[in-house]
Parts: sequence; C-alpha cells; structure tokens
Amino acid sequence: MIRTGRRIWNRNASTGAGEGGLKLTDAAVERLKELRRDGGNEEVLLRVRVDAGGCSGFQYRFDLMEGPPGEKDRVFEKDGQKVVVDDVSLAFVEGATVDYVEELIKQSFQVVDNPNAEMDADVEAPSQPDDPRNDVV
Repeated sequence: MIRTGRRIWNRNASTGAGEGGLKLTDAAVERLKELRRDGGNEEVLLRVRVDAGGCSGFQYRFDLMEGPPGEKDRVFEKDGQKVVVDDVSLAFVEGATVDYVEELIKQSFQVVDNPNAEMDADVEAPSQPDDPRNDVV
C-alpha cells in the first residue's frame, strides 16, 4: 500500500474488471463521441494519467490526444470510444471506471469506483505543545 495525503492506494486490490481493465460509463462514451464529432477528428482519444499531487496525494489528469498510443500505453474501448492509460498510471486506476459528470458549475471526466483508492480516516495536524487539547484530564 502507498499512503498519500488522505488516501491509501492499494496496488494489490482486486480489479473486478477481468485482466485489469478500465471501464467507461455510457456518459463518458457519449461525451467522447461529442468531442470527436464537434472537433471533426475521429482519432481523438482520452488519456488518463495519475500524477503526484504533493500533500494532497495523487490526482487524476485527463487530456485529449491525437495519434497512436505509445508503446507502454494500454487502450480500453467501449462502443468505439477509446481511453489510453500508461503502465504506471494503470497500476493506480486498474479496475476503476471513467465517468463524465455534468454539474451546475462544472463538467468533467472523473475516475470513480476505484478499488485501488480507499479513503483514510481524518488526519489531524500535530498540535502545538502549549495547546490546551494536550492537557491530560
């Protein structure tokens, strides 16, 4: 397990997606179709990456890309729509689902139902020595 910020990443979690796939929701598929149609480019792929986020742990990054995937990329497809993930990032999103969510103030792709990420209990900052919370009753 890797502990980062408020999340614990379990690299040994069961994927629930056969050989370690990445699932796509219908909403994500429809949004990718729209992006391809609106951009006039049928070769557009969605790249999912996991980047170190400093003290807040890992962060998911989504980019649209053109052209063929790289040697170390894995491609996951549903209804002709493709998502590309590099080997390093796949270890952190294996078995998860990519969704597209529309909210009042934002629209975005999101990684949901990730079996590799578990929420940790609240982490408190260390208290100062003169903090009254340190008094033993």
